[in-house]
Amino acid sequence: MGEGHRTFDHTGDLGLEVWADTPERLYARAAEAVLAQTAEVGDDPPAERARIAIEGDDPADLLVAWLNRALLEAELRRAVWNRARVTALGPREVRGVLEGPRLDPRRHVLLREVKAVSYHDLELALEPGACRCRLVLDL
Repeated sequence: MGEGHRTFDHTGDLGLEVWADTPERLYARAAEAVLAQTAEVGDDPPAERARIAIEGDDPADLLVAWLNRALLEAELRRAVWNRARVTALGPREVRGVLEGPRLDPRRHVLLREVKAVSYHDLELALEPGACRCRLVLDL
């Protein structure tokens, strides 16, 4: 299946579909894909790193909490995460590392503000070899 993401129109917001071969890579790829909607930074080397540990009620709640924390940490650190790695993933916990450059409006193309990842129309499948999610981003 490989991995990737694509956007789709959603009433007043932005939809995002992400796919990967493993659940760990899906969570990591989703963080990269969400932040790719905020700015174009290419493969700039990381200047910032955030270690994150999140708990949730179930895998879907965990995904939304992970992605919203990635957005918050990016805002606080003025960074764009273009590299993400999940170091541990369970049914109610995810731990990982986010890395990316500091946002520089002179070098990077600012795209849009993503306020949050919503639970609205959330879809999540964690079958190894065919992991995918569909998210709605609040703009």
